[in-house]
Amino acid sequence: MKNLFEESDFLKTTIRKNVTIERKPQVNTIWHWVLLILFGLLAYGTMTQQLLLIALFVVIAAIVKGPLMLLWGAIYSALIAFFPPLGLLLSIVFFLINLGTVAKSWRISLTSAYFYLVPLIGSILRAVIKNEPTYAVLVFVAVSVLGLHFLLHWLYKNNSLSRSLTWSIISVPYAIMIMLLPTRFHRLKSTKKLKF
Repeated sequence: MKNLFEESDFLKTTIRKNVTIERKPQVNTIWHWVLLILFGLLAYGTMTQQLLLIALFVVIAAIVKGPLMLLWGAIYSALIAFFPPLGLLLSIVFFLINLGTVAKSWRISLTSAYFYLVPLIGSILRAVIKNEPTYAVLVFVAVSVLGLHFLLHWLYKNNSLSRSLTWSIISVPYAIMIMLLPTRFHRLKSTKKLKF
């Protein structure tokens, strides 16, 4: 099937002339600066402070995602229970919506890995090299924050929004914790059955 938009020059020029989407530069948003400040705190903090900040991220994500996931799950279950063919339709719609995020997800995953792994590497290096000068830590933090700024700028050029990007990065520890929890509970249940 041919893509009419890519092949039609008339359609492209008409849309570009009549539709203008003005977005605020994402580097100037509060969410961009919140992300840089949180990263700076992670990069500057000790291992204990980093773990406390990550625990705060998990709590915030659990408060926001937990009740909303329960509400959405109840609505989705009710819709499917009363209208079974709607389940197939909703699954197709969600699949198509998620196809657009797949292209962005590797960029966001790369940025999330940078956000959490660089401070971890810095704190491990500080633990190994004891009594490091304060200026060395500050230089490390400044260079790391600058690197994150350029990564975020790269994501903004690829149509990411700073607010959704901030939420995606902050909710990574919660998502990892949720992925790991069912396997641990499954192991506990299987060991209890073996003991009896």
